[in-house]
Amino acid sequence: MSIKKKATQGSIWMSLTRTGINVVDFFVYAYLARILTLEEFGLAGFCFLFVEFTNTLVNAGVNQNLVQRKEWTDRYAASTMTFVAFMGLMASGVLVGIGAPIAYYNYSELAALVIISLAPITLITSLQVVVTGKLLREFKNKQMGVAKFCATLISAVSIIVLAELGYGIWALIVGKLINVSLQYLFLVFVSKIKLSFNIDKDNFKELVTFCLPLFWMVVLRFLNKKASNLFTGIVLGPVNFALLAAAHKAEVVINQVTMSSINSMVVPSFSRVSQDTDVGALFIRLVTVSSVIVTPIFMGLAAIADPFVTIAFGEKFAPSAEYMAISAFSIFPLVISNFMPNLLISKAQTKAAFNITLVNIISNVVVAACTIWFGVSVMLICIVVGNFLVMPIRFSIVKKHINLDIKRLTLALLPSYLSALGMFLIVILAKPYISDFLNNDILTLVALVALGGASYMSLSFAVFYPQTKQQVQELKSMFLKKRRKNN
Repeated sequence: MSIKKKATQGSIWMSLTRTGINVVDFFVYAYLARILTLEEFGLAGFCFLFVEFTNTLVNAGVNQNLVQRKEWTDRYAASTMTFVAFMGLMASGVLVGIGAPIAYYNYSELAALVIISLAPITLITSLQVVVTGKLLREFKNKQMGVAKFCATLISAVSIIVLAELGYGIWALIVGKLINVSLQYLFLVFVSKIKLSFNIDKDNFKELVTFCLPLFWMVVLRFLNKKASNLFTGIVLGPVNFALLAAAHKAEVVINQVTMSSINSMVVPSFSRVSQDTDVGALFIRLVTVSSVIVTPIFMGLAAIADPFVTIAFGEKFAPSAEYMAISAFSIFPLVISNFMPNLLISKAQTKAAFNITLVNIISNVVVAACTIWFGVSVMLICIVVGNFLVMPIRFSIVKKHINLDIKRLTLALLPSYLSALGMFLIVILAKPYISDFLNNDILTLVALVALGGASYMSLSFAVFYPQTKQQVQELKSMFLKKRRKNN
């Protein structure tokens, strides 16, 4: 099977299993949003933000290193296991020794206890790194996805049962621990890997050389993604953090199912194409297909934000609708820039990938830190504008290493961009009339989703027929097997 087919099938399975995982996770999230107070909900989310940060540290470039190596050796895998286990142990210690006291003095005793309880997640996550690296290298996304879905499903049931028994915020904590523990056990089973530890200075040197630029990159990437949430929690408190987190939840789910699934296959697939392949042209095809799928979803989410938030999380989260609508407009620059770091990593340009992430950190973290004092809405608007303004800098970094035709990329993206914007305007204009006519939030939401889908398809084929037809053919070539011709 060709690398293209393996990567495509890997993306499909990654997307399908992530869809299942995120649907389950979303329902649990919505359930907890209704039974916990805004302060409890925000506190748990804010504490888990620090655990997410330590999780990214222990996986900083290690997966990419294992995937892009020409050969897999058990000795190198054992050295990697030792390396990440030590990182996980150190990160967990930092959470307990530094994070918990800070949470205690700045928030409450409950916040400190939550962070201490969540600390083992980082150590267990570190043990998964080598296992997932082997599965990704062998394109075993189906097995990996099924293992993670089963763990998510069991932990979701545990959370709901414990919550119904009155454990409140601790139902979520216990559920997270169950999830990560079962994931590790299931992944080891499906990978059939023989886990061992080994200390090899040469292997450690290779790991540090490859991963060090990526270490800082993932730190900056995390801060880039979580900047608005982080500063909202620090400056405005757990209630505003809960409102913003709810606004971002649907976007995170969509991103996980679509762009993250595709992005996870960029390094394994682009690193194995022949040297004479036009990587820039492949990148344009990848981004264009992604935009056709993702851009209308985000613009549709912006248009239906108010009924969606009310139905999903309840009336107390109503302010989240405005935040959701504003944030959705970041999709236009991000559908391009999200793939750039992994594109460069696939060609071993880790320093350039780090530079792009550094640009992202300046455009998001600095903007968030300076504007949060004026309110969440002002901060989000400034972040969206900032992402547009730094696109030329991102392009200039990529073009130093990969021949990328900016004009061709722009023309390829215009049909999906303009069709999505047209759909957004149609839904926004029709929403008051549909809402008054149906007088029911659920029916209104269903009607708006149907109108948005019909509008996007109609505009795409009516205004951009040649380009849309070409994209349909591209999707067919990726997801459908070609019939073999009889000799």
